[in-house]
Amino acid sequence: MSSILKYQKKHEHELISLLGKEPDWSSFLGDDAIDKFKDALLESETFLCESEGNICGYLRALVDGFGIYISELYVSPQYRGAGFGAELLERIKQEYPKQDVYVLSDEDAYYEKLGYERVGSVFKL
Repeated sequence: MSSILKYQKKHEHELISLLGKEPDWSSFLGDDAIDKFKDALLESETFLCESEGNICGYLRALVDGFGIYISELYVSPQYRGAGFGAELLERIKQEYPKQDVYVLSDEDAYYEKLGYERVGSVFKL
């Protein structure tokens, strides 16, 4: 059983700890970036996926009135393949039903598998 939660400051430690286990996320968590990242989590549209009481993933999107731009989508390796990423994507679409949602990603195969339309170099949800 999973649930999608709106990110709050109280989730910071658990999310940062989860991402700290992934070497690819060091650019967000290094000494020169961590404070900016923490601020961005609060200032953006950020949602968490929780399974069995544990944060297992998150989505962060930028909103500017012209569209919704997903900056990061992450699901912990042990939870991948269970649909949590798709749940997070669906939640952001539900929050902004009248706006186009775009993904800024280098994981093209994932979004193609979900059936999303490629628009230039980004995917439109």
